[in-house]
Parts: sequence; structure tokens; C-alpha cells
Amino acid sequence: MKNILTIIMITFAFMAHGQKQVVSAYNANKAGKYADAATYIDEAITVEKAALKEKTWRYRGEIYLNIAKDTALVSAYPNALWTAKDAYLKARELDVKGNYDREIITGLGLVQTTAANQGINDYSSEVYDQAAGKFDLSAEIAGMFDVLDTMGIFNAALCYEKSNNVDLAVERYKTCGENGYQVPNVYLFVANLLRQNGRDEDALAELQSARALFPREQSLIIEELNIYLEAKDFERAENNLKLAAEGDPTNEILWFSLGSVYDNLEKDELAAEAYLKALELEPTYFDANYNLGAMYFNLAVQGTNEANDMWKPRMSKAESAKQKGLEDAAKEMFTQARPFLEAAHVANAEDIDTIRSLRDIYARTGQDELMLKMSGLLK
Repeated sequence: MKNILTIIMITFAFMAHGQKQVVSAYNANKAGKYADAATYIDEAITVEKAALKEKTWRYRGEIYLNIAKDTALVSAYPNALWTAKDAYLKARELDVKGNYDREIITGLGLVQTTAANQGINDYSSEVYDQAAGKFDLSAEIAGMFDVLDTMGIFNAALCYEKSNNVDLAVERYKTCGENGYQVPNVYLFVANLLRQNGRDEDALAELQSARALFPREQSLIIEELNIYLEAKDFERAENNLKLAAEGDPTNEILWFSLGSVYDNLEKDELAAEAYLKALELEPTYFDANYNLGAMYFNLAVQGTNEANDMWKPRMSKAESAKQKGLEDAAKEMFTQARPFLEAAHVANAEDIDTIRSLRDIYARTGQDELMLKMSGLLK
């Protein structure tokens, strides 16, 4: 009997100790001694009776929120905001009658606001990994109250990107996209981030998914195109540029790019049409003038070489006629190249390739003075 009484007395003493720690924590918090308050309240939650009371956890939330705001203490308690959030949630769980619902919601709101503000400060201080976590926390608490904090999610994505946490950055950007925030730009951010990390195929997959949502969005088409061009995948590039040019027919850059793709695919007539459309929109466009002139020039050189390859000591009349036809066609092609290369030269008088091509054209078409002028420029 004596042993049983002893056990009961010890139990009551332990329970009283838990209650005493809660009271001590409350008083220390009120006095601004937050580290002491944290020590008391952390001891209190190890006592079963105290740990079953809503008040214990609500006090813990307040204490750790105060620590998170105290610049002298926050480095010693880096997870203070998360501890405060968990404490308030535990208090909410235990407050089955909802007697302290307003206080708990207010506390969680303060944790959210503090997390967002500190996230901004950490971003300004370039502590991006800490900033990302705090923006995530802010968005998480907003979600508990059925509020989608897209700005917080976007800020977290940006910070994860800057701290080289690619997967989390992509995940957050995609969450923004799925909820209509910063679309379609967030999909470009995702693609660029993946490409920067050597994940071109992943970037393509994301762009293709985004284009299913925004099929006529020029920026997505062009970004996908850039991947194809860098990989010299001209056939897939052709399909993309057709869509882009049809969607924005007054964009000379798109027509020039389409011409360049056709040029690489050796679809000369289609390339010429696309270059000419670019020049209709912008007659002084150097790249379009040069590429079209260079294409005609190269075709002329090919024709000249083909004619030269036909030569032999004795040629039939048919062979001579065919050779003459090739030479005439080549000369006509040089003549066709000339105005475009001259326009390119006007647009950029220092481009060596343009000057060299014009020198050769003038030499082949008997325009000696102009040929000497270009030779002089080369010197």
C-alpha cells in the first residue's frame, strides 16, 4: 500500500511539474525571455498531461514565433517558424470545441506573414535556399485555409532556381502554370532551366506539354525551335517554324528562320520564298539578304563546277550544248545573287564574307571596276 501511495505521489508531482513548466514558459515569454520560454515549453510537452492540453501547444507556437522574429535568437533556432507552425496545428487538433480557434488562426497567419517577409529579406541577402523554404512555408499555411498563394510558390521556384535546386524549381514553376499564374512564361522558365542543366529532352517534353495548352503561343514555338536548331534537327524545326510564321506573319525573324531551315534542308525554292517574305517586311534585313544571296551564289558555284566537270578534249554537240546551258544558268544565278549581297553590304559594309562573295560575282560577270573595289576592301 505504501508503494502504491508513493507511485501516486510521484505521478502527481510529475504532472504538477508539467503544469509548472507551462506557467514558467508563459511568464518567460511575456517577459521577453524567449530562449528560457522555449526551454520550459519543450520540457512541458514531454509530460503527458501537459502535452494533451491545447494551451501548451498554443503557447509553444507563440514562443517560437517570437524567437523567429528575434534577430539575436533566430540563428540558434533556424527552424523556429516551422516549430511554431507545427505547434499551432497541434493546438488546433486538441481544441476540439474550437474555443481558441481565432487565436490559433491568428497565430498561423502571423507565421505565414513572417515567413513571407523573411523570405524577401533572405532573397535580398542572396540566401536563396533559406528564402525558398520560407516562401514554401508561407504557401503551405495559405493552403491550409484554401488559399492558393501563387506568388509565394513562384518566389519559391525562383529561389530554388538560384540555389541550383533544379527539380524543386521546376516543380514549383509547373504548379504556377497549372494554376494559371505567369503563363505561358513559367513554361519557358522551366524549359530554360532544364536546358541550362543539359536536359534538352526534358525541356522538349515540357514545351510540348505547354504547347498543348497554348498551341499558338509564339514564345513556346520559338523556344522549341531553338532546341531543334542547336541539335541540327531541321525537319522538326521546319514544322515548328511553319506554325510560328503562320501565327505571326508580320514577323520577319520567323520568315528568315524558316528560310534558314529550308536552306539547311536543301529546299531551295521554299527557302527563297521565306527569305523574300522576310525582306518584304524588312528590306534592309542583313541576315535575310545575305542568306538569300549566299544561297544563289552557292547554287551558281555548283552549276559552274558541274559545267567544268563535263569538259573533255572532244565533246559532242549535245554535250557542248548542255555545258553551255549549265554555264549560262550559273551566270544567271550569280546575277540573281548580286542584288541581295549588295543590299547586305549596304546594311553591313564591314562583313568580309559579303565582300568576298561580291568580288567573285563581279569577277565572273566581267564587272572589273567593282571587282577591284571589293578586292581593295579585302586588303
